[in-house]
Order: sequence, then structure tokens, then C-alpha cells
Amino acid sequence: MTFAAGQRWTYRAPRGFEASRFVIGAILTFPGQPRVMCCSVTGAPRRRPDHSIDTVTIPFLPMTEQAVLDTILHADGEAEPPLHFLEALEAWQGDPRGLTTFTVPFEGFLDRMIALQMAAIVGRSAA
Repeated sequence: MTFAAGQRWTYRAPRGFEASRFVIGAILTFPGQPRVMCCSVTGAPRRRPDHSIDTVTIPFLPMTEQAVLDTILHADGEAEPPLHFLEALEAWQGDPRGLTTFTVPFEGFLDRMIALQMAAIVGRSAA
């Protein structure tokens, strides 16, 4: 599969959020490492403290190429990255802790993705 910055994709969005889209903003390569896809998500569901759900734009989501492959379903045209993507990319690149990336798929909720990533790090299932 050929990826390029500016591609917009459908993904396994939760029911009721099928209009949410996954956007590739930048693709980075490092010698001897898998490519890193710097993405964003528009119209993603978010759980609020009162347990209601609204939508949010996730401006920056760095993922391995395999995690993106495990996330996307169908190409859906082109899109510009959302506001704050570039400043988030620059902050991520300058982070002294290194270029941390997600290795798990995005399934709609960022909190779920973080739980899956933490479980993958410790070698357990995020039930």
C-alpha cells in the first residue's frame, strides 16, 4: 500500500461516529526503523467526565506504519491536517524523551488507544 501526506481514510470508528476520518499529515523515515506516520483524527468520539460523549479533533497522533495499516479501512480522498498539527509535530520532534509512537491501532477513542498501548508495553491484554 502506498501512503502519502494528505490522504484521508475511514477507520473502524465506533457506531454513531462513522463520519470521523483519519488523516495522514506527515510520513517520517529513520534508518533501520519502521516509518512513522504522523496522523490526526477529525470527528473522533471523546468521553467527558460526566460520561457523555462528544466529538473532538485529535491534531497529532504519531503511529508506526503497521499500526496505521491495522487502523484504516478505505481511502476517502484528501485533507489538510487540522489546526495545531504542525506545532504538535514540531513539539514531538523536539521532545528530549525521544520520538514516542503508538504501535497499536486507533479504534475511535484516544483513552482506549492509550490503554491498549500500555497493555502492549507490559505484555498484557487491555480488556
